[in-house]
Amino acid sequence: MSVRPSRLLPALFLGVLLALGAGIATAPGALAQPVAATGVSAGVGAVALQPTAPSVDITPAPTQNDKDKAKNKLVVGVVAVVLLAIVIYGNRVRAKRRKKG
Repeated sequence: MSVRPSRLLPALFLGVLLALGAGIATAPGALAQPVAATGVSAGVGAVALQPTAPSVDITPAPTQNDKDKAKNKLVVGVVAVVLLAIVIYGNRVRAKRRKKG
């Protein structure tokens, strides 16, 4: 029993996507940790403004959470491109079959 390449290719892509998805979902630190509330509660009229010195706003270095988010966005983008390629390939194959017969 031989398997046609046109049926093997989508199955192969699906297997790779499922493997990548399972790896991302089980990665440590993939889920956001809850943030503890550390704010100071004040009365309605008891808001005190503290003077601040003028300073330059410098963007902080990316944290591990930022790096993980960027990596997840990259993986989602790659998966989207692969899925788009599968759709385009399938449409071309279908168009050739219609034209042929």
